[in-house]
Amino acid sequence: MDADVSGRDSKRAYLALTSEAIWRFSTSTPVPVALAPEEQAALMLRNGVLTECNDAFAHRHDAGATEIIGRRVTEFVADDDQYRDTLLAFVRGGYRLEGFETIETTPSGERRHYLIGMVGVVRDSHVVEAWGSQVDVTERNRRERQVRQVQAMDAVSRLAGSVAHDFNNLLTTILTSAETLGDTLDGEHAGQHDLEEIRQSARQGAELTRQLLAMSRQQVLAPRPVDVNGVVRRVEGRLRDVFTPATTVSLTTAAAASVAHVDVEELEQTLIHLATHAAGSMGTSGSFAVVVERERLAEGRRGVPDEVPAGEYVALRVSHSRVSRAAEPALVQPFTGAESASLGTGLALATVHGFMLQSAGALLFESREGGVDYTLYFPAAALPAPRDPVTKAALSAGDRRTILLAEDEPTVRLLMKRVLERAGYAVLVASDGEEALAISRAYGSTIDALVTDVIMPGMGGGELSRTIGAERPGIRVLHVSGYTAGALLNHDALEHGAAFLQKPFTATTLRAKLRDVFTQ
Repeated sequence: MDADVSGRDSKRAYLALTSEAIWRFSTSTPVPVALAPEEQAALMLRNGVLTECNDAFAHRHDAGATEIIGRRVTEFVADDDQYRDTLLAFVRGGYRLEGFETIETTPSGERRHYLIGMVGVVRDSHVVEAWGSQVDVTERNRRERQVRQVQAMDAVSRLAGSVAHDFNNLLTTILTSAETLGDTLDGEHAGQHDLEEIRQSARQGAELTRQLLAMSRQQVLAPRPVDVNGVVRRVEGRLRDVFTPATTVSLTTAAAASVAHVDVEELEQTLIHLATHAAGSMGTSGSFAVVVERERLAEGRRGVPDEVPAGEYVALRVSHSRVSRAAEPALVQPFTGAESASLGTGLALATVHGFMLQSAGALLFESREGGVDYTLYFPAAALPAPRDPVTKAALSAGDRRTILLAEDEPTVRLLMKRVLERAGYAVLVASDGEEALAISRAYGSTIDALVTDVIMPGMGGGELSRTIGAERPGIRVLHVSGYTAGALLNHDALEHGAAFLQKPFTATTLRAKLRDVFTQ
């Protein structure tokens, strides 16, 4: 007797303490196992009576155990069809069910994911009762979706890395050739229109590739200390053009210089992305505001990822009104998609998100009544000391400046050589890093600048520029690339001030960038 009492007490204690929802139902009329599975499931649903349950099960139905024990299953099952499917799987499994997932709507209207387990009791070829358990896996599924999301992003990253280099080389060839051909034609030539169509299509392809690389954090950034106030003022006109005249646009810069270590072009594009997204969210009118501030992030700041250290940051706050629906405060994640319709399309925000991660910063999104706020945190920096300018005499000696060009793609290498020679430079050509290093060591005169692709077989552009820079102090460096494939994710080749030119580029862009390299 004592053992039996002890056993019942242990069972009650377990049922009370476990977080699993546990129940037992009996059939008011035993169900013959000889019937078809569909008929058995239908009878169990119709005749099932809850005879035992723990508080965890009762609470999921917004009731106490004593309130629902004795009631028919159909009285508190929200979806008869779904529960019939569960019972059908239970019958077909030999009156055992394990790991069967359901999605149920709670009395409060929330959709939750559960794993169901059941074991039946059969007597005299009739099912008389069954024990069941229900585990809430909503949060687990959410985390798994996040993992799949990261895996999807990684897959896109690998795809972008494998395609972007070759694609940007092709676009460079197209743009440079079109520009060169256009220079040979009269301005009124009928072919100029066709050439402009070619250039426009190539530029659109370049923008698409750039977005994919930013989203996957594989675009090459050229971060440098820059006053964010100046960047905001420079793009003010472009931001206002995004909105209708009925939209109030305000930009407020900090009273003092707010210098951050950031890629200027990507920061400008990020502001355009957010403005475009805001315009689509607000409709024909509303308000859009940009505010620049200095802020010190404390340890454990809510919403800031753990990997973002405490310290001084430049905060760029972007706010807009009239979002379609509110969302809980959260860090913006890539591929926002349908689950967060208020955040709009995933690609633009995923691009911004990737840029912030690659810039060692943080992006926060918060919902408020009537609108949303984004805060972009960039590590604060100090303005560098000015470099000694190149003299006018040196600038006028264009034909005496020597360029060492390292590029592994033959067509791009030939085009760059032609462009540089037409600009008056003497060009030494190498097809990879090892050959460029050998040429540099064998060349007995001055090499004024190294122009190198970042990703090449064998020795890449980063290692090449550091080696030649150590052997030829003062040499100017211009890196060119369509992607990094991980080689420059820490900006190891750019943080010492080397300039960077993103592929695809035109002949004019290459010449202008090289002039900048010599005048910095």
